[in-house]
Amino acid sequence: MRVSKKSIYIIVGIIVVALLIPLAWVGVETGIEMTSGTEFCGSCHVMKPMVEAYHQSVHGGNNPYGVAAKCTDCHTSHTNAFSYLLSKTKSGSIDIWVNTLGNPEGLDWQANLERRNEYVYDSGCLQCHKNLQQIAAGHGAHEKYFAGVIDAKCVDCHQGVGHEGLNKYLMANKYH
Repeated sequence: MRVSKKSIYIIVGIIVVALLIPLAWVGVETGIEMTSGTEFCGSCHVMKPMVEAYHQSVHGGNNPYGVAAKCTDCHTSHTNAFSYLLSKTKSGSIDIWVNTLGNPEGLDWQANLERRNEYVYDSGCLQCHKNLQQIAAGHGAHEKYFAGVIDAKCVDCHQGVGHEGLNKYLMANKYH
């Protein structure tokens, strides 16, 4: 039985595609992982106060277990994979733009604190705090939040979460 060149090309093509898809996925996944934590996010000078405050917080590993959230655990949407990638791409693009072509030193981080609910996603909070709804049953504000009675986001009530004493670090950095 003789195999035609066309058949060989098709078989080789299928093998190449079958190998490239997982390699591409590993590359994308590695890139996402490498750009998700404080080493990457804190590499810009203007993020130094946020990183310092993060390390002082429970979410930054300052807890009995040493467990720490990554920046993207809170600052990207976890509704689905598409919204995660979209919010990560949007945030990263804005950061790159501001740090390369904008005026990062001119950012008013104190004013941005008032808009914290634009930068923190409830879906991120609930990704880690999966049992909160069951635990909150019969307990005040969390029960009202899950019932939809309260029109607020997690960071509206938990203002310092993730960056303990952030304003102190912002002020120190501003006048340093």
